[in-house]
Amino acid sequence: MYSKSRKFQFACAILAFIILTVSAWGGSSRAAASGEPEPYQIVALGDSLTAGYEHGYTEKSIPYGYVEQVYEQALFHGLRAEYVNYGIIGLKAEGLNLLLQAVSGGRSVKPDDIQKNLQDPRKDNLVGQTAQMAKSIQSADLIVLTIGGNDLIPVMSKLDSGATAEEVTTYIQTVLDQYEKDLEASIRTIAALNPEAQLVISDQYLPVPAPVKFGSATIELYPEAKRKLLLDGVTKLRSKLDQVSTRVSKDGIKLQIADVSSLFVGHELEFTSIAEGDIHPNHKGYAAMGRAFANTIWGDYRTVRPRLANVQMSVVVDGKELPAGSAPPVLRSNRSFVAMRDITDALGAKLGWNNAAQSATVTYNSHKVIFTIGSAYVTIDGKKVKLTTPPAFLLKSGKETKTYLPLAALSEALGLQVTYRSTMQTAFINK
Repeated sequence: MYSKSRKFQFACAILAFIILTVSAWGGSSRAAASGEPEPYQIVALGDSLTAGYEHGYTEKSIPYGYVEQVYEQALFHGLRAEYVNYGIIGLKAEGLNLLLQAVSGGRSVKPDDIQKNLQDPRKDNLVGQTAQMAKSIQSADLIVLTIGGNDLIPVMSKLDSGATAEEVTTYIQTVLDQYEKDLEASIRTIAALNPEAQLVISDQYLPVPAPVKFGSATIELYPEAKRKLLLDGVTKLRSKLDQVSTRVSKDGIKLQIADVSSLFVGHELEFTSIAEGDIHPNHKGYAAMGRAFANTIWGDYRTVRPRLANVQMSVVVDGKELPAGSAPPVLRSNRSFVAMRDITDALGAKLGWNNAAQSATVTYNSHKVIFTIGSAYVTIDGKKVKLTTPPAFLLKSGKETKTYLPLAALSEALGLQVTYRSTMQTAFINK
């Protein structure tokens, strides 16, 4: 839910994003059923970047920011992942610190208690969830965070007011000193709530491009003297992050820093909407952020193979895509079906086929599931259950006929997590 009035003039936007700001869109996936393995819980905190805000978004827009991509990468690494996003548009470091103090202390607060004039239309709901936020943080396996851009918005006014470079530099240092204190307090509060969670924060990118050369001419897209002051602020903020990380590490708190800033250098116009006066990342920018976080968390960033024109989706089982030679998945009534042998081999399940009954028996761990070609029912651990999908079917391809089973029905019957991500046109099956 994004405010339609969330617009920035070019000048203010530049400073607003001297630091990576992250505001989150509250959302979570379906919880694992009772008796299933504990899910891998991801919690996102911060401001509008965590929210996945893009230029032109309204309250009805569905974000696809770095948080959603971290979630997909968790699925791609074979994790039964779920996520919840508590980011707040316009949040400053002090506001985050005060919010987390309330969370830790078990207190209910209102938006104005943590920060005056928050712009997020969801602020009452988000700030009012301190009890739930505490539970989320305490059960988290991974916590991702960015914060700070909103703290530096007043610096642009200094630049435009005619202040000297020395005055602006001094002001930036004052702001960053306070940012450092609030950030460290926030990190320590999070760690006190959950000392075992992996904690990752991003550094900050500058959305302002350097001067462009055309032949012998050099064109400044933004006054270069001011850009250099902002760049100096970004560099100093990274230094603050490093200092906080070093200090908290002495107390056993491992704070990792995702290198986002370097990925944006030279790609400011490509990765952001700065040309439209908005410093937020676009789709490419959030993809770059997702890569930075994934590389920090897992050491790689995974993608599926390019699909042929006749292949409608990809299938990833326990972190591995079905082999290239597998039969392509089939969609029927918007439900995914996969070739029986391909999916059971990927799962390591035992497969039996009764030719007379035209039925397939899949055994995995303690579960036994029987599908019959054309039947609207499936037998799960001895109990007959009506399918909510079309039935299993036979499909001839060349000289070979393959049995296709409903992917979601099979996976859930075997106690697995099945998640379809339309953003990737990929189904993830995790144990």
